[in-house]
Amino acid sequence: MAEDRDADRPYWSIDMPGLDEHRAAELAGLVRRSDAGIMATPVDPRFWLTLHLDRETVEVIREALAAAPATAVTAALVESFDEWLDRPADTGAAPRAGRSAHGGEDGAGGP
Repeated sequence: MAEDRDADRPYWSIDMPGLDEHRAAELAGLVRRSDAGIMATPVDPRFWLTLHLDRETVEVIREALAAAPATAVTAALVESFDEWLDRPADTGAAPRAGRSAHGGEDGAGGP
């Protein structure tokens, strides 16, 4: 299934400063019409915050969220960060061991 293959691939994005809505739509259309098989999705900065964070920043934010009072939002963000951090970096680093979305080691659930 194509969706299963896509889940195993890294998700790349392109940051294009100065791009306006019209040009973003034009570029997305060009990509969709190409033979690359890539679905381009313009992201409107008026409604979406797109963060390009390095690994160390994600680790720091993740630890702060894990130590904060648990809410559905903090748990979802920790889980998203864990999923991203568990992917090996291009530098050959191994996935992090034993972190859970609940903040503890090996799913223990504590801070």
